Amino acid sequence: NLIETLVEIKNNDIRVYAAHLEGSRNYYNVDMTGNVAIVIGNEANGISSEAASMADEFIKIPMPGRVESLNASVAAGILMYEPLRQKINEL
Repeated sequence: NLIETLVEIKNNDIRVYAAHLEGSRNYYNVDMTGNVAIVIGNEANGISSEAASMADEFIKIPMPGRVESLNASVAAGILMYEPLRQKINEL
């Protein structure tokens, strides 16, 4: 159950970011050097409103031109790599 998992994550002081069309910041402008969880919805419906309410912040992948969104697996790959990229750059 996603909601139960998010509750457990938040109880362990892990920051939750949700990929969302209403994201206010680009994913690469968010500090992901600590413990983070990333929630990604499906292409058709995104994430549920209940899951969205559990997020600490909505983030987005900037999409120039008329492209509205990426395939969920592509978005997941981009967003899951970002914490590693930021940690490597700290070294």
